[in-house]
Amino acid sequence: MRVVLLILFVTASARAVPPGAPTGLLTNGIVDPQAVDVAPPAFSWVMNDPDRGEVQSAWQVVVSSGSSVVWDSGKIRSSASSSVPYAGPALGPATRYLWRVKLWDKDGNESPFSSQSSFDTGLSKTDWTASFIWDGTANENNFARFRKGFMLSKRVRLAKVFASAHNDFILHLNGTRLGFGPARSNPTTYGQYVGYDVTTLLAQGANAFAADAHWHGVWNDSGTNASPAFLLECRILFDDGTTVTISSDSTWKTLAATPFIESSPTYFGLYGGVRNRAAIRYDARLDDPRWTTAGFDDSSWGNATEVDRSNYQLFAQRVADQVEAEELAPVSFAQSGGNWIADFGKCISGWPQITLRDQVPGSVVRIEYYQMTDGSGSAGWDEYICKGGTETWRANFGRHTSFKSLRLSGITGTPTADDFRAITAHTKADVAGSFECSSPFLNDIFEMSERSARQNVQQGILSVDANREQSPWSADSHNIGIGLLYNHRHTLILDKVLRDYAGEQMPDGRFWACSPTPIYEIPEWSMHWPLMLWKQYLFTGDTRLLSDLWPHLVKWMTWAESNTQPDGLLDAPGWRIADYAGGIMENDGRNIALNAFYFGNLRVAHEIATLLGHATEAGLYQNRAASLKTAINTHLFDGTSYLTKAGGNQHIALGTAYALRFGLVPAESHAQVTSWLRKQPAHIGGYGGYTYYSGAYQAGGLGDLIVSDLIRYQYMLSGNRTIWESFGRPSPDNETNHAWTAYPAEMFPRYIAGIAPTGPAFSSFDIKPETRGLTYAQATVPTIRGDITSQWKRVSSGEFQLNCTIPANTTACVHLPLDGMTDVTIKESGATLYSNGVSSSNRAGVTFQGADSRHLRFTAGSGRFTFIATGTPVGLPPLTVICDNDKPAVTLTGNWANNSINEVDERCELSFEYAVPGDGSATATFRPNLPNGGRYKIFARWTSHKNRATNAPYVIHHRQGRETVLVDQEQNGGRWILLGEYEFEAGTAGHVVLSNQANEHVVADAVAFVPVSDSEALGQSDAP
Repeated sequence: MRVVLLILFVTASARAVPPGAPTGLLTNGIVDPQAVDVAPPAFSWVMNDPDRGEVQSAWQVVVSSGSSVVWDSGKIRSSASSSVPYAGPALGPATRYLWRVKLWDKDGNESPFSSQSSFDTGLSKTDWTASFIWDGTANENNFARFRKGFMLSKRVRLAKVFASAHNDFILHLNGTRLGFGPARSNPTTYGQYVGYDVTTLLAQGANAFAADAHWHGVWNDSGTNASPAFLLECRILFDDGTTVTISSDSTWKTLAATPFIESSPTYFGLYGGVRNRAAIRYDARLDDPRWTTAGFDDSSWGNATEVDRSNYQLFAQRVADQVEAEELAPVSFAQSGGNWIADFGKCISGWPQITLRDQVPGSVVRIEYYQMTDGSGSAGWDEYICKGGTETWRANFGRHTSFKSLRLSGITGTPTADDFRAITAHTKADVAGSFECSSPFLNDIFEMSERSARQNVQQGILSVDANREQSPWSADSHNIGIGLLYNHRHTLILDKVLRDYAGEQMPDGRFWACSPTPIYEIPEWSMHWPLMLWKQYLFTGDTRLLSDLWPHLVKWMTWAESNTQPDGLLDAPGWRIADYAGGIMENDGRNIALNAFYFGNLRVAHEIATLLGHATEAGLYQNRAASLKTAINTHLFDGTSYLTKAGGNQHIALGTAYALRFGLVPAESHAQVTSWLRKQPAHIGGYGGYTYYSGAYQAGGLGDLIVSDLIRYQYMLSGNRTIWESFGRPSPDNETNHAWTAYPAEMFPRYIAGIAPTGPAFSSFDIKPETRGLTYAQATVPTIRGDITSQWKRVSSGEFQLNCTIPANTTACVHLPLDGMTDVTIKESGATLYSNGVSSSNRAGVTFQGADSRHLRFTAGSGRFTFIATGTPVGLPPLTVICDNDKPAVTLTGNWANNSINEVDERCELSFEYAVPGDGSATATFRPNLPNGGRYKIFARWTSHKNRATNAPYVIHHRQGRETVLVDQEQNGGRWILLGEYEFEAGTAGHVVLSNQANEHVVADAVAFVPVSDSEALGQSDAP
């Protein structure tokens, strides 16, 4: 017996691997930050232990400065590994600290200490010795140039630079560019300064700081018009322990007349963004490339002017710096008349680089930007005044413009494609997430969405676009920012967004719609602020963020509740945009969008109040959420779908999607609501797509519907491979590099791969893939506790496989989908977990949790897992396919005109096409991609008017041939009208063609292909 026990003990011990040293060390969410505010920082790390089910039982952090230990926490029994607060003595300013951590696993095994990580403290307001300076001018769109030469005679141990400007700077030391900064902000509320380590750049002898600084000064809705200023402080510690400080003041040299021409600026942009960007006009004859070096003679320069900016509130910048991320060569380059056209294949945000040869000094080269092909999607221009000879110029002052193609004029000689480059520039990002599935089309959408979201993070704000608006809208920040969380390692962009809005919150609790720059009031969009706060917490576990912003949340919730009406619904004042741009959803009054968002806010407020220990407020928010849910379902729900507003009669998919997204649908009605939504056109313009897709994914079982509907992204892929503002055609009101429809960057890994946090910093999370419409998908989500992977495959109609990686110190709830199978057996790495309704508990690290109509649920600790589900195949509900003129499933030939203004309540989705009567040369072909062959009923939809054809010809091409059906388009506008019932093959062979061979105007709007068993869901089973 002793032998058996000994063998078991040895075997068990052999399987247990001690934890490795922690990795992934972060301070305030950043790797080795160059400046953190002197308030106590917080630490995070990754546990490394390959054993299944491993959790941290204790940790120890040691912080030192030089050779002295500042704080040794000792062994702290806790599983916390994210945002662990420093609890030692007060930290000094402008000081480098080192820290390391070790941990213990669940069995008490101790890890080695991690490698050292560092953080440098910055400066509080009373620590600064530098003065704000400027060049003595106040021109709008003002450029200033500063220099400070100084001598050093000792060896440097550590040198730190802290710098800021309003609005921005490009900083150099001894000819080396340090960076672009700071993140755009409102310096009167939440300004930013940047830290740089310049120890290795300083020399014994002559040194010089050099900076270009810029003040825009005439922002409309994209920035604040605080006064111009530049600020720099360099603290140098020598090997002998002595120090010296270099500070901006009136002894600095300035060149007010820079090469940037400031007179008569030309502005670009439309609507609110009309003055948000000016052309850069640069006179290279006024530039001396040596001006950033230590040996440059600046004796002819004037002295800087000290300016009073004591009202500026500066905090250490936590978002990454602006960087030049990628350099693209033209995919085509050709001469067109007197111009040269360079096309880069996709639309980017950034600036061009041009190389010129043998230009006449003083000659002007003009660079015109186009977001589509040459001449399409104009995005402004810049001008370069040549100095002669070979010269290279980058229009790289901060963020600039967006373009796919350049039109260049004024060039002499014959340039080559190598003379031109597109420089993609944005806030630096560590792209660590990934997604791939069985649909190459969806893979292209994901790549386009992630890249578009990333390149529109400009100067530390979510700027939506770099052309028309450049604005940090709250709804856009949410729709773009969540994708950044899913794909970028340790991004803090939403942290800054949240603090920007909090800094400009109105006294009564309202948030502005844009920040930094307080302008516009859209209460529905302000309700994204609590949602972003909660999602940022779920990714970081930063309770300090919650506690810092708790007072702002309370003020907002108080204001929102003050607008509750007697029936319990919310009706808040302000601009309403339930689905900008282009949607048809009614957004006034007590609407579903506003009330669904408020319900979501109440749930978030309840969770945060509970976490922070505010029991009274937690109870109030919970009770109010329950009463609001009752009011919504009493006044807006008919048992099948939701009204868009109380007292109205509009039932569209987007309104019901709001209820599904926020969990408002009663459990007993869920099946009816989901079935109804499955048969409806999407009716989404741009912003509303986030709600439509997330609502449909939350409903479950609608994956095939979503995959089919995503064809609307084809316009973007074929146009310039960049996300647009809405799903319609390019127009002044559909910006073609505008990332707020980039939400597939979040939705695909979240819903298709199924990875979603349920606890802070992914301490717990779901893996719940939506598999319908695809046969394979995989994703990686980088988290603060380690990378999570989910990979699933439909091996056959009777077998499904899911592989996943769960990091140490986390727990996952794995939802295995049963779609298409009954009598299911589940195995994990060969061991049976579930069979014939009976679960087994004989697999270490996996516990059966229960079942619902579509899933079996298992809790799994850390490790790598392979789940295989086998069963008897069963059929799934067929899919109704709607071909709308706003999607590439409809192709037009001949002369059609698009109408997005008239008959809003009758049209399907964004618009309709119309053609004058003719000989049939104008055709609209509605071609579905049918997932299954079989019998379908064909319905058509149009908008009616007295000038419409009474004999509009629809030609149905089906399996047996074709048939023409004539309809009267003067009647039945906005209704689905039955054309007939026909057999179709799977795929794209079957189609319907409408032509203008008619007696009046013909409208091409939408055609629905409805499986016979589901035809009545459209409300029509027979012709009228």
